[in-house]
Amino acid sequence: MKQQLGISMIEVLIALVVFAIGVGGMAGLQLRSMSMSVDATQRAVVLAKSQELADRIRSNTAGMSTYINTFNNNDQSYCAARPAEMCSDSSAGDAVSCNEIQMATFDLWDVFCEVPTGLNSSVIQWNTDIACTSSTCDGAQDTVTITTTWVSKTSDSNKDLASTTSAAITEQLILSFVP
Repeated sequence: MKQQLGISMIEVLIALVVFAIGVGGMAGLQLRSMSMSVDATQRAVVLAKSQELADRIRSNTAGMSTYINTFNNNDQSYCAARPAEMCSDSSAGDAVSCNEIQMATFDLWDVFCEVPTGLNSSVIQWNTDIACTSSTCDGAQDTVTITTTWVSKTSDSNKDLASTTSAAITEQLILSFVP
């Protein structure tokens, strides 16, 4: 009877290959999960900020025309400086009562620029267009539409969202309401 040598070594190598394939699959699954988590977070932030902006417009109908504009992360001129008036209906801290234009200016800055809760801090490559059905946007029959488009992800290759736009997948949220 011949003695067989090296069988245990082959079994160990096969087990290592199977284990490596399993670990590689788990790593890929984890990366995909992280990518989907970023997408879900951005979608939730855009929805919450759009609803918040709609509520602020509804509560400041006198200054409604001040809200009408296009905002995006490429033009940061409206985020360059904190508004002089930190408008609020409370007297806490540095909050003051404001007129309708000051309130609208503060609302836009707070929704888009405030760190860490604004769109600039939470969403990659976004564009928000606030439009009205009439040119004056001061009547009860006007419909205000908030349209936000943002980069959701870059294909399935899990590339860095901030640096790659050629394979970008964009999403859009449209919120229309009558103030």
